[in-house]
Amino acid sequence: MHVMVVQLDMAWEDKTRNRNRVVELLATSDVPPGTLIVLPEMFETGFSMNVEATAQDAHCQGESFLRGLAVKYQSAVIGGVVSPAREDPTSGRKVASNEAVVYGPDGSELARYRKQHPFSLSGEDRCYPAGEMGVAFEWQGVRIAPFICYDLRFPELFRTAVRDGAEMFVVIACWPAVRSEHWVRLLQARAIENLALTVGGNRCGHEPKLEFDGRSAAFDHLGRCLFEADGREQILRCDFDAATMRQWRDKFPALRDSRVLSNL
Repeated sequence: MHVMVVQLDMAWEDKTRNRNRVVELLATSDVPPGTLIVLPEMFETGFSMNVEATAQDAHCQGESFLRGLAVKYQSAVIGGVVSPAREDPTSGRKVASNEAVVYGPDGSELARYRKQHPFSLSGEDRCYPAGEMGVAFEWQGVRIAPFICYDLRFPELFRTAVRDGAEMFVVIACWPAVRSEHWVRLLQARAIENLALTVGGNRCGHEPKLEFDGRSAAFDHLGRCLFEADGREQILRCDFDAATMRQWRDKFPALRDSRVLSNL
């Protein structure tokens, strides 16, 4: 499987500019049909708690944009969007959902995942309430589980995904530079402990209160680094060999020996 990660320097709360920049970056790259293209969390706006600025309207242009990319490049596209806003019945505030959506080359929706662990330190839980379950989708014969940013710190989510058949993880994020070493090492850990292919797509650049040094990364089932970006806006790419991963899973008993996963 060919994977491309678009490490984007997002313009703050500027949906049109960010969509245009994605188009420009992909236009300069060779995108083989059948690629898995990965865009960051909340790629249209950056990690803003301003729901009025981040939420899609009823026409969901962000999702339409991702769908259009999938059709144009005859590939699968995963990216982070914010659902249309709704009123919280308890607080009366406008809230929405921080989601990862995936589209296939025929424009169909392959998966929709709602972030299970909002980042409470930033107040995300008050603006984007938590999702309650994981999802997975099939691409190029591989079962893939998407996650979003802070989810990475909760290994039980990934174990549950493996129990449900996941062979690969894709984590999209707005993970700040101050903790980026955690980002890379946790991605590597999720790959090693789950014998799973793992891709992390982060943003770079800055927001009003945060700096981002990118470091989008990918690791194979042994934890070997396939790429790790620096802090520049760029496209990263690698190829995953699912057959080799499956052979290792058959040979090495860590998943079978896990009491949580003993039914594998």
